[in-house]
Parts: sequence; C-alpha cells; structure tokens
Amino acid sequence: MSSPLFERTVTALLQERVICEVSDDELYNYLLLPGNQDAVNRFLGQINRTLRQTSAHDAFVCAYLDISDAGTKEAIRHQFRDVANNLEAFVQFLRLVMMLEANDRPVLPGDKLSEGAILDRIAAAPALESKLRSLAEKKVFHTKRADSAGQIRAVLSSLEKMGYLKPVGTSGSLFRATGRWSWLYDAMTFIQAHEGIQGSEDADSEQMRLH
Repeated sequence: MSSPLFERTVTALLQERVICEVSDDELYNYLLLPGNQDAVNRFLGQINRTLRQTSAHDAFVCAYLDISDAGTKEAIRHQFRDVANNLEAFVQFLRLVMMLEANDRPVLPGDKLSEGAILDRIAAAPALESKLRSLAEKKVFHTKRADSAGQIRAVLSSLEKMGYLKPVGTSGSLFRATGRWSWLYDAMTFIQAHEGIQGSEDADSEQMRLH
C-alpha cells in the first residue's frame, strides 16, 4: 500500500510542479531519501516518466523517460517554446531585481522578495520606473495599472501563479523564490545553446527531457 506522501509526491510531479524546499518542504524532504526516490521512479517508469533533479540539485521535476515518440517530442518542444516566448520578460525581471539589490547574481531558490522594499527602492531611483513600466507591458506580466505599486503587485502575482514565488505569511506582499527558477535557468541554458528548438536531434538532449 502506498503512503499518503508517496501519492502526494507522484501527483505533484505529474502535475508538472517543481518540488523544492520552498514550494513544499515535506515532499522535498521525502524525495531526499534514496529509497523514496527509487519508489517514485519505479512508479513513474511504468508511464514513461522519471524523476530528475535540476542542475543546481535544489529541486525535483518529472521528466519523460523515452522521448523517441513524435507526440512526446512535440509536447516537450511546446513547453520550451513557452519559455522562449517569455524569455525577454523573465530576463528583464531578473535584471531589474539585480539592479534593485545592487548585486550581480540572479534570483535563487529561497531568496526573499518584498513588494514594499521593491517599491521603496524604485521610488529612490526614478530611472528604474521606466524599466518597471516596460516589464509590466510584457504579455506574461501585463497590467493596465499605471502606478508603480500596481505594476509591482501584478508582476509578483503573475510569478506566484506560475509557481516562481511562494507567499510568506498572510500579508500577500512578501515572497520566497522557489526551485522553479532553477528549472527556468536549465531551460534558458538549453535554449541559448541551441538557439531555439528546431530539429528532432535537439529533443534528445538531457535538458529537453525536463518538464
């Protein structure tokens, strides 16, 4: 008989969720045990899936085991095209955060993002308002709000809905970055290396197997 944790873990993986310490520490800790990884993999293997870690080893994802089928390849390409289509928006967001934080590293799982702190820093550096405005015009973050507070909230809310951020507390204004950022960086690395997803040979890459 399978355990509730096993069932929850498999369900989350098949829903294409990225499991990390931030998004669900209980499932993440469950998957850290080799025996549990084996049990999950045995089940997933029956449906052409496998458990995989991001290259940073800070998150677990579900991936296809055999990608020779044309339908499977197309499903993977579709997923990567979604990332490619929004790549500029994500890069703009990361650059804005790096400017606000005055550091040269991207958002990493576990990082805290405060809506209030972002607003205060933008207010102190008006030149960043145009960058925020440009970001808020991107399709993935689009909002009709013209004020900085509304634009910041729209961007952070969109990232929460996509699984990149998890709220901290009940204020709705403080977030922690999840392991989906690691998944995104893996996808970005693949896209940059292959300059798009064109030929069938690209689908044989390990990165292409990531959900």
